[in-house]
Amino acid sequence: MNKLFPFNKNNFYIIFIIIITLILKFYYFLNLDSWFDEWNMIYTVDPSISNKLTWQRFFGDRGDGILPEYYPPINAFLLKYFLKFTGYFTENARLYSLIFGILSFFPVYNLAYRISGKKCAIISSIIFALNLFVIWQSNEIRPHSFVMFFSLLNIILFLKIIENRTNFLLYISYILLSILLLSSWPFTLTIYFGKTIYFLIYYKLKNLKLLNLFIIYFLILILYILINHEYLIYHLKRDEHYTNLEVSFFYSFHFRSFFGSIPMGGIMLLFFATFLIKDIKKNIYSNDNVNILFYIIISTYSLIISYSILRAGVISPKYVIFILPLIIIWISHKITFVKFHKELVILLILSNILNTYFYFFSNPIDRPPIRKVIHQISKNDTNILAMNESEVFINAFSNYKTFKNENFKIINIKKNKILVDLVWFVCLNNPRFAVGDKKFPIENKCKIMDNNQDFKEVDEIKIKDFYIKKYMKVKS
Repeated sequence: MNKLFPFNKNNFYIIFIIIITLILKFYYFLNLDSWFDEWNMIYTVDPSISNKLTWQRFFGDRGDGILPEYYPPINAFLLKYFLKFTGYFTENARLYSLIFGILSFFPVYNLAYRISGKKCAIISSIIFALNLFVIWQSNEIRPHSFVMFFSLLNIILFLKIIENRTNFLLYISYILLSILLLSSWPFTLTIYFGKTIYFLIYYKLKNLKLLNLFIIYFLILILYILINHEYLIYHLKRDEHYTNLEVSFFYSFHFRSFFGSIPMGGIMLLFFATFLIKDIKKNIYSNDNVNILFYIIISTYSLIISYSILRAGVISPKYVIFILPLIIIWISHKITFVKFHKELVILLILSNILNTYFYFFSNPIDRPPIRKVIHQISKNDTNILAMNESEVFINAFSNYKTFKNENFKIINIKKNKILVDLVWFVCLNNPRFAVGDKKFPIENKCKIMDNNQDFKEVDEIKIKDFYIKKYMKVKS
């Protein structure tokens, strides 16, 4: 256990930090709904359908149009089989991501301890446990927390190989983990650029041979290309993505998103820039183990900027979430060498606590409050809902545990007539994740029941993002 997570049993404060991260992540878990990207994911990973149909849905065939997923499919299939054993519920899909978000705490501590020692490990763990972006992404039904966890493990294994170059089992584990990581998220190629810089400098300073690592790197690259060649060809043809390079990126370098707010992002960016300039020579050319983090961070920023300029915009903090814990560890390491480091550590931790308190629910994507809708309707006298929505949305709505518990039924009025006398009409109306705070007229799809002469309105519930009315059949 100590090899994986090296701390003394008497260090109860480590257990306290673990408890804090569990409480924060689960509290957010209990108060979060899903949005468009997650609805697509839920629809794709239905464990009751064949793998062939899963592939079709993954590449965009969702019944209401074509919108393919652009990340590799490995995580989707892993999630599908997780839901097969735990139950096909939206909450369980979120739990899958949450597990990796929680588990990431351990390699963060291990990596910080391995690179810098116990003091850095404690500081890094506290900041990581409080980090809002990690909390938010650990609860999103996307592969981001999965990628972060395995990226950290990959770097730890790399350092172990540097320390022990004769362990064959370690080499095999590293190769397999590397292929899994790259096949899960191609942006993690930037980790390999950073590690390449590191071992070239490290081996030059130590006057050691490079052959073993070069062979491993070549083998990993070849196996990755062979396994993922169709995916790579498909995406290298794309000349646009959802996130273009804007001038505003150079103001914050994702720190605003990484740390959950403009104030906290500004504080962390100030620390990072100060330590970067202060030790510029040592940061670039040194065999200090912490430099591997710096090389990966700089390689990641350099490559996403270059690709965005030359090919297509890939400037999204979610795409490179794996550098966030590295930034935290790097700053934590550097701060321990400052003259007034105790005062600065207290300031840094206090700032993160206040930031978490004030911005906890300030996730930039406002999710439609589906559970609130279900709860409000459950207080009334019918369990029949009518919807004029996509299959993807209806599937996501009906896969909440509360929906199942209340025995609700949905009539898709695109396909079926309403044959009951009393029904709640639930329509997704200008959701905030799509329109922001703009005010628009009611969508035409939400007016379909108002125009139905066979029904009259008898009640209404007002909830953001929704148009909800109860209708009763007109007696002839």
